[in-house]
Amino acid sequence: MSLQGRTALITGSTGDGMGRSTALKLAASGVNVVLNYGTVTRGADANARAEKVLEKIRSLGGDGIVVEANPGDSDQMADMIAKGEQRFGGIDILVNNAGGPWNVQPVAEITPEHWKDTLKVEIDAMFWAVRGVLPGMKERRWGRIVSIGMADALHCGGVEQYAADYTLGKAARTWMTEQLGVNLHHEGVTMNIIEPGLNKHMDLSDAVAAVNSEWDGWPDRKMPCSHDAAEIIGFLCSEAGRFVHRSVIRLPNHFPEHWDG
Repeated sequence: MSLQGRTALITGSTGDGMGRSTALKLAASGVNVVLNYGTVTRGADANARAEKVLEKIRSLGGDGIVVEANPGDSDQMADMIAKGEQRFGGIDILVNNAGGPWNVQPVAEITPEHWKDTLKVEIDAMFWAVRGVLPGMKERRWGRIVSIGMADALHCGGVEQYAADYTLGKAARTWMTEQLGVNLHHEGVTMNIIEPGLNKHMDLSDAVAAVNSEWDGWPDRKMPCSHDAAEIIGFLCSEAGRFVHRSVIRLPNHFPEHWDG
């Protein structure tokens, strides 16, 4: 079954990371993409960057729209879903990618505002998104939900110093994938999570080249990059991935001293 004509909503999809690479990967399969920015960065520059991603999506054979919204706000998330449904008829694929800031600091120094804002993006955003797209997916009996977590989140990321709120949010995404996904598969919906470690972001030109199998760095890489996650998500959304459900897919963790490729 082809993904041609399907529609994906991908939060945090106009930066330099996994969300953008996933948008490009799915667009190359004919998927319409609802691009999101505004979780952290807003304004003319953020919009201009989003429009450049949309331009590349169309050059790859997909289509899309750009929506400025904070996914952690239930009203803004609902509006983003509604705009995608109005333009393309329904959301078939949801990728929960947008995340809060990685801010390493002692617990006693975490402000209430930072704690709330981070968990709002990490936990609330995923819940509101899943809640919003599930009715349509169930009605059509087809849906793919993939979230981005964090390697070793349940063990503080495997490092001595970590961002407590960010890490908690990523661990919660794994829990929600396993629990909210119960009984969904028999309704045609799969729900999975990728737990990446540190990974290299890519220039927009390299991200497009990777989708077209023209990026020289792909076969020689020595650590995961954003395109690795995009390839996995592409598989999970395909017909070949229809029986992968409530799975945690881990990518190896690499630390800065190992960034040699």
